[in-house]
Amino acid sequence: MELYIKTNGDPNYDPTKLQSDSRIATLLAQIDVILFTRRGEVIGSPALGCNLEDLVYSLNYNDSQIKNEIESQLARYVPLAAEMNVTVDVDFDTSSPDRDAIFININIDGGKESVQVEI
Repeated sequence: MELYIKTNGDPNYDPTKLQSDSRIATLLAQIDVILFTRRGEVIGSPALGCNLEDLVYSLNYNDSQIKNEIESQLARYVPLAAEMNVTVDVDFDTSSPDRDAIFININIDGGKESVQVEI
């Protein structure tokens, strides 16, 4: 069982839910926590979190370093990631003259489900 962490505005948000009852919903919630938690924010687990904003905006990291950080966090804190065959792809897009972007694609169970994060 996992707490329901979707908020108003999220796709398929249900204000009556208090817990997630499917494995995929639990996995997605755990991935969300890993990606958007800064290290040191969770009492008792100071190494939890990708520090994603720091990795992306510090300009000291390349796509493979960011991918490795996400994968190591998933391996350490999300046991469902191994069970459900989660893979991570990270690509920088520098084609826009206005801004650069990073795309993080997280594929679940061989691509049957996926999560895309754009920063």
